[in-house]
Amino acid sequence: MNLAEDKRFEGIKPFTKKVWLSTPTMHGEELQFIQEAIETNWVSTVGENINFSEKEIAEKIGRKYAVGLASGTSALHLAVKLCGEKLYGQPKVGHGTLEGHKVIAV
Repeated sequence: MNLAEDKRFEGIKPFTKKVWLSTPTMHGEELQFIQEAIETNWVSTVGENINFSEKEIAEKIGRKYAVGLASGTSALHLAVKLCGEKLYGQPKVGHGTLEGHKVIAV
């Protein structure tokens, strides 16, 4: 079944124009950093550039640590998890921090 046949999507029309949430931009040494990551096999959320960035950001904001993540979604997931642990404590093994609680993002 394709989406056009699915009754749940009845009346929903696709956007006529693209909705850009964010666009990649290059303003300086970004291409060099990408090339370096590929050449050193660190196309990931770890590596020298990430370590350096985390250290610099932690110092800049006056914290002991900073964490570089792969996406805004990852950052939101981590923030919710940490807030849940702060409110409710560490979860039991095999259970989520917010199990039994509702999270509303506005």
